[in-house]
Amino acid sequence: MIEGVSVVLPAYNEERAVGNVVLGLRKALETIGLPFEVLVVDDGSDDRTADVAADAGATIVSSPQNLGYGIALRRGIVAARYPYVLICDADGTYPPSAVEDLTSLAEHFDMVVAARTGRQFRGRGLRALARTGLRVFSSFVVGRRIPDVNSGYRIFHKSACVGYFGILSPGFSFTTGLTLAMISDARAVAFVPVDYARRIGSSKVRLVRDTFRIAQVLIQAMVRHNPVKLFAVLTAGMWILALAAVLVWGILGIGAMGILAGVTFLIGVQVFSVGLLAEAMRVRRDA
Repeated sequence: MIEGVSVVLPAYNEERAVGNVVLGLRKALETIGLPFEVLVVDDGSDDRTADVAADAGATIVSSPQNLGYGIALRRGIVAARYPYVLICDADGTYPPSAVEDLTSLAEHFDMVVAARTGRQFRGRGLRALARTGLRVFSSFVVGRRIPDVNSGYRIFHKSACVGYFGILSPGFSFTTGLTLAMISDARAVAFVPVDYARRIGSSKVRLVRDTFRIAQVLIQAMVRHNPVKLFAVLTAGMWILALAAVLVWGILGIGAMGILAGVTFLIGVQVFSVGLLAEAMRVRRDA
């Protein structure tokens, strides 16, 4: 069993849910018999989030204004006094009962992630499509299947997470970046399936904005950890375009297609060369 855990809950206007979340987590940890503390980072809320959380037994870390999810997590992680940190959203979506599975595995892994399951997680329409695309793309980036790259419910060693602060997003994509960085660095990361419930209160997530932000994090992670893979994809795209131009040139006899084929092929060669250079720089940096 780990020697103790600090629970960090970032919260922005979550007065309707945060009290029950704190009580549920405290009860689960008391049942296990694990030393713990619960820190609620009140991220500039203009409701009674801090008061409700304090009444439920949490220690409050206050921000003077809304600084964002990633910053709130950083503040809580830095303030944590135990070597292991468990983060959880304060909106009532995650089951406190999963704490036992997460903490029991924590001593054997660098990070244990609660992978969300169920209809509420999958969503519908564009949300479902975005989640599927994110899962496939993130798995491609690290070369391993990732069931849930940005779950907000996970446990890790505090020192391991702090070491990545320099490359992690200050916003919504903090957890995405942490997942990709740890797996890319060959750290042991486990995923535990958990039920995901409907949130209490209004969501702070904006589908289009946050999807683009996560896509940016994925591309940055690929450039940082496996640049050859990114540039190989770009090169393949260029060469497919060149092949299409050759086919059109051969069938229709349009001379401009021959020129386009040659240009795109050479651009593909140059792009791949840049990828090789980036990979050499990465290897030198990590040596």
